[in-house]
Amino acid sequence: MASAGQLTSTSSLDLVEEFATAAERFAVDVAASDLAASVPACPGWSTYDLLVHLGNTHAWAATIVETGRSAPTQNDEPAFHQPRVASAWYAGKAEDLYEVLRAADLTEDCWNFAGVHTTKAFWARRQTHETLVHLVDLAQANGFAVDDLLRPDLCTDGVAEVLEVFLPRMRRRGYVAELTAPLTIRTLDTDHVWTLTPRHDGPPFVAVRSEPGADLVEGNAVDLLRLLWKRAPADHPGVSYVGNRDRIAAFLESRLTA
Repeated sequence: MASAGQLTSTSSLDLVEEFATAAERFAVDVAASDLAASVPACPGWSTYDLLVHLGNTHAWAATIVETGRSAPTQNDEPAFHQPRVASAWYAGKAEDLYEVLRAADLTEDCWNFAGVHTTKAFWARRQTHETLVHLVDLAQANGFAVDDLLRPDLCTDGVAEVLEVFLPRMRRRGYVAELTAPLTIRTLDTDHVWTLTPRHDGPPFVAVRSEPGADLVEGNAVDLLRLLWKRAPADHPGVSYVGNRDRIAAFLESRLTA
């Protein structure tokens, strides 16, 4: 278990290579997809929209890592709406980002949208989890299985990213998580805990420790990651709750990511 007061360490994960693995799988699955299939977690999006979004996000991130500064969003598209053409287009965007990340000094300062963890390593982590979450979307739209990629250690880091990175980001965007009492989140398979404590002057304080009497959400890391990203319902059988269910529900119904 992580020690009290420290945020979750990603030192055991090579997130550049984790990104490459996830992106390669996304490209393979896109080639076998129905590009018109709807994406349940992204209302109004087709599989084609999903892959265009992810490819352009990779290109945007690559520019940021190269320059260390904010960059305009990208708006490119595949030449044809055919699965294999779209897959090759996406693979090119992902390969460009992979090469940029591999060549970068990930300890260097770099802009990001959250204002926390401001080194280039942020983008290896962010693009890994962006790709994994959208792999879940692709699987839900087209009936694929991706659980082999959603390892406990990687999903634990994804949960940590939501709590450490996205809660501050969403507050800056005007979406304040509904949290009125301490809430502990615990992964049963990797035994990591985070307790969120409400603050009036900023996002919840996140500490890696349990707090007696706090409301509790627990489950395996993959189920918690899907729950926080709203890729699984609150009544998912892999997640359990202890404490005030109304308070917990209000937090989970908040806009926590994006």
